[in-house]
Amino acid sequence: MKRFAFILTFLLILWRPAFGQYSGYGLNGVYYTTINLTSAAVTENDPFIAFLWDGCQPEPGMSPTVFSAQWTGEVVPSYSEPYTFTVYVAGGVSLIVNNQVLISSWTDGGNRQLTGNITLTAGTPVSIVVDYFTNGGNATADHVQLGWQSTSQVAELVPHQYLLTGAALNPTPTPQTPSSCQSYASGITVNGTLAEWPWATGGWNTVSRTVVGNVFGTTAAFKTLWDASNFYLGVTVTDNQVNSGASLVFDNSAVELFLDTTDTRSVTTTTTDFQYFFPAGSPTPSEGQGRTTGVTLATATVPGGYVVEASIPWSTLGLGSPGAGKVMGFDIGVDVNHNGGQCRDGQLIWNGGSDDYIDAGDYAQLSLTGPCPTPVSTPPGPVDNNPYVSPNPTDGGSVKFVYDMAEVGTANIKVWNAWGNLAATIAEPKGAGEQSTVLNVTGFAPGHYFYRIELDYNSGKKDTFKTQVLAVKK
Repeated sequence: MKRFAFILTFLLILWRPAFGQYSGYGLNGVYYTTINLTSAAVTENDPFIAFLWDGCQPEPGMSPTVFSAQWTGEVVPSYSEPYTFTVYVAGGVSLIVNNQVLISSWTDGGNRQLTGNITLTAGTPVSIVVDYFTNGGNATADHVQLGWQSTSQVAELVPHQYLLTGAALNPTPTPQTPSSCQSYASGITVNGTLAEWPWATGGWNTVSRTVVGNVFGTTAAFKTLWDASNFYLGVTVTDNQVNSGASLVFDNSAVELFLDTTDTRSVTTTTTDFQYFFPAGSPTPSEGQGRTTGVTLATATVPGGYVVEASIPWSTLGLGSPGAGKVMGFDIGVDVNHNGGQCRDGQLIWNGGSDDYIDAGDYAQLSLTGPCPTPVSTPPGPVDNNPYVSPNPTDGGSVKFVYDMAEVGTANIKVWNAWGNLAATIAEPKGAGEQSTVLNVTGFAPGHYFYRIELDYNSGKKDTFKTQVLAVKK
């Protein structure tokens, strides 16, 4: 897989897919072990045509230098006007749209830019067939990519939203909506340990969905933080074989971070879209357009995998100093290399698809929230059976209500603000003995609050305690 600005007209990023698992949108791809579209080896759904094989096999078990492929389906234009289709290729290629041959160059040649014109009608699907072959003449340069443009259509790779396999479309999943809490003002030390308490607050997000190839059971868990200066990413990857010998960063064991800082959800990448690469065992981050000023990275080997910890200045992302409530498009990818060579084996993606690097349309929506809940240490038990809350006063993180349950039942806790408005209600089933309940008060304004604890037992008995004061300061 390779990604870079390529030849003339538009910013194109090439994809060495290997075995994508897209469904619905895209084209039906058939890969053959011969150069003349015979002896099919694999049939799959490819989101678009943008491949650089770079000497790697297109599919498991196939030759990396002698093969052919055919992509079929329909293309749906947005405008009623003449279109120019452009194919960049090293190898042989033909393009047929609406049964018209637009490009025919069936020789294993070097890098070429080929074009063909056809008038299309907005919203009307027409058939498309792309054939390709290579016979080893350009083993490390073999590639093919398909773009289009018109008077109204910007020059771009033909996105998967405008390509149809003819199969029933899967419903578009609702984007996941993770949150990123604000760490302490002194910031996070990027050293690959994820040791600071903000990393320990809240839940971690699991990455386990394979979109490319074979990941051999690899999974990952990530969390994000932020402060006034930086955005932070922490990832723990569980992978029993980590390799870093490939020349292209995404062909190694690595974590990819995708950010759409304006949350435009564009089907093509813009200047506000970022793709960062954090390879295992490396202190050097990279980004698709070279925007790494001030970015720090630390990785560490752990039993069964590796850890990535990184910080990115808001200034590098062009955001100044955003505050709570800021929403960004966001996704995480994990690259897997178990063969130890120059070719990636597979990829995990959390929310989007294998075309995340050029299409932000399926990113999650990450929200910056307020201060991370501060950890609550284990306070001593109640004295004379009187419940209490700790810490009190609190700096606005989390507090823990501590009480004794005489028997099995439910702890009912209510909190009011100074004006008598109910601020929180908790009902937790509890067993007998010393118990506690945690309340997140990050959203509470500074001031005095009042709380009351009632312990309702399953036997019908009840313990009721006097109303007490909780002070919140920020």
